[in-house]
Amino acid sequence: MIAVMLVLLGCSGPERKIDPQVLEGLAAYIEHNHQAPEEYVLGKFADHDVIFLGEVHRIKHDVEFVRDLIPILQSHGIHRLGTEFARREDQYLIDSLLAAPAYDEALAGQITFQQSVFWGYEEYLDIFRAAWEVNNSIEDGVERFRILGLNNSPEWWHIQSQEDRESPEMLKKVWHGEGENLWARVILDSAVAKGAKILIHCGIHHAFTEYKQPVYMNGKFVRFDDSRAGNHVFREIGKRAITIFLHAGWYAAEGYAGSKVRPADGIIDAAMKVLGPAYVPVGFDTGGTPFADLPGETSVYRHGYENFTLSTFCDGYIYHKPFSEYEGVTPIPDFVNETNIEYARRQASNPRFRDASAKRFNKSIAKNAGTLRGVPD
Repeated sequence: MIAVMLVLLGCSGPERKIDPQVLEGLAAYIEHNHQAPEEYVLGKFADHDVIFLGEVHRIKHDVEFVRDLIPILQSHGIHRLGTEFARREDQYLIDSLLAAPAYDEALAGQITFQQSVFWGYEEYLDIFRAAWEVNNSIEDGVERFRILGLNNSPEWWHIQSQEDRESPEMLKKVWHGEGENLWARVILDSAVAKGAKILIHCGIHHAFTEYKQPVYMNGKFVRFDDSRAGNHVFREIGKRAITIFLHAGWYAAEGYAGSKVRPADGIIDAAMKVLGPAYVPVGFDTGGTPFADLPGETSVYRHGYENFTLSTFCDGYIYHKPFSEYEGVTPIPDFVNETNIEYARRQASNPRFRDASAKRFNKSIAKNAGTLRGVPD
């Protein structure tokens, strides 16, 4: 057994004491049940049909993990990936890209650009390349890998000012009736109804299945939000759908606009530090394990719950490395350029970019690539 000592862990505030017996229990569980993240995700498909893999965006190793999962999934009979980072409207483009005799980097960029003019990052495009490589290497008669675009097609040009962004009527025009229920329909109709299993790659807030996210405004809990894609899927198929969280910071208890804190009050980080590199990276269940009852008192996610715990938040967990080793994604040079600048201006979610230059767009993309919002302060 690994020796465990009292741990003092900073967590965006005063140092917190962590019970060494808690750490001992966590360490012992991982020692005896260690699974590499790829092995863990693949194993969950044995008794689940839909796995939501929730990230906190622009973390290099998380996106690379999804990329590297594609050939593993394909070789084990799982032929579908649903993605937040492409629109339903562009499904024909995705299908064309993955069926082409030669990989078309420009088309992959177009698909990504049309989903978000600010999402010019190489690692996200590499997911399309990985799927194309799988399809280009398999024999005739074998089912091809398919990426399903889940996202909506908002019309951001309706927003011309900050006041517009805060106007319910203007936001109705932007979204024109589209919600995450439509993401769920793709998952259910294009995979589950056909007896197929599917991995979903999206932000953690879209990935919630059983957990209901608290709406917290002006220092008060308002209500629970159960309109996320995962919530919709869960209502139809129950625990055949689960949420796996990719280790990243949680929003602090003060609200979603503030700083990030370590998940589970820093106890997971402390346990992994005790275990050391021999047991990292790792994937593990939350429910029914010593991780189940870990608290989250420092996080906004506890609001509205009498007893919020890690197993309330997610079903599974993947820890790749300590926060000190996190890297941002790689910006694509000239993602916005003179050929697509007019579209970028119209479709920028920030109205201050309506007249922006391509240089300003690309500068913003690069800045956000290096701003690791998933890492605690």
